Amino acid sequence: MIGPSESGGLPGKPAAFFLELMMHNKYAKPACLKNAKGQVRRVGFELEFAGLDLKTAATVLAQAVRGSVEEDTQAECKVKHPDWGDFKIELDWQFAKTLARRRLEEEHGAESATEDAIIGLLTDVARQIVPLEVVCPPVPANQLATLDPMVNALRDAGALGTSDSLIYAFGLHINTELPDFDSKTLVPYLKAYCVAQNWLVKAHRVDTLRRLTPYIDPYPKRYMHTVMGYTPDTPVQQIMDDYLAHNPTRNRGLDLLPLFKHMDPERVLAAVRDERVNARPTFHYRLPNCEIEQPDWGLAESWNIWCVVEYLAAAPAVLESMCAQWASYEQNLINLQEEPWHTELAQIHAELLSV
Repeated sequence: MIGPSESGGLPGKPAAFFLELMMHNKYAKPACLKNAKGQVRRVGFELEFAGLDLKTAATVLAQAVRGSVEEDTQAECKVKHPDWGDFKIELDWQFAKTLARRRLEEEHGAESATEDAIIGLLTDVARQIVPLEVVCPPVPANQLATLDPMVNALRDAGALGTSDSLIYAFGLHINTELPDFDSKTLVPYLKAYCVAQNWLVKAHRVDTLRRLTPYIDPYPKRYMHTVMGYTPDTPVQQIMDDYLAHNPTRNRGLDLLPLFKHMDPERVLAAVRDERVNARPTFHYRLPNCEIEQPDWGLAESWNIWCVVEYLAAAPAVLESMCAQWASYEQNLINLQEEPWHTELAQIHAELLSV
């Protein structure tokens, strides 16, 4: 992998590895822009929000991205885009989605109007506490700004995010395609996330309620110690087995189940039986809040914080130094001070944004 300078800090000209960040809404370019096939890596986003009903959200989204609405059920629908694929809009409540799908499959009888009304009532009530979710199709990492009109349009239509209510624990999920699927790629990313995990929570200002829920739990300490013992030659099968042994759940800030199900579905299904785990060649990063109601919020803010992990994964000397600091810090019985390498992480992020 081609990456930043190995001198222990940012290279003299970070623009060689990151897009120019003149404003907060510009998107960083990962150090490794292309995958093993030479194609630009793709990134998908999932936004959770309230304030809009399904049809309104779909109509607004379709206008923003110049797509067309394709209705599915009362709990989910699609916006088809000619270049990127389908945007999915759905009520993030499995019970309502299952009920609506079953109703669609049944023949319309005398009781159909009543049943439809009940489903409609359920979805209306659920919208008060259960978010709508927009699942974006994967977009090339150097074209992420093309999603900004979607965010702005949903905000203008009345979409509400995490900060609008004490009960809104809404998230923004980032699904970033990997450069490759070998150990030489996986190990640096895992180590980078482990050393940055606590800093990322602070950098994203993760909502208190979201931190109290189990959905974005940190990696267990035993697993992190296991990761720190990996080398570029650690077998991929061992990496997957270790992850499944310590993290047999979707509820992690960096969820690797979709990735490993893409790589080896039988191995994952033997350890985790959860129909919500969808195989895809990406990391599933769940930490950021969705602050869509904030006028200055956009996808770039969360993406650029994630790019600190991208930077570390491509900077062996910097990563090795931080892993050594982490190991030394973990040897202490009591740690009252902040992890010392967090200052360096914050500096990397700040310098990326000041280019």
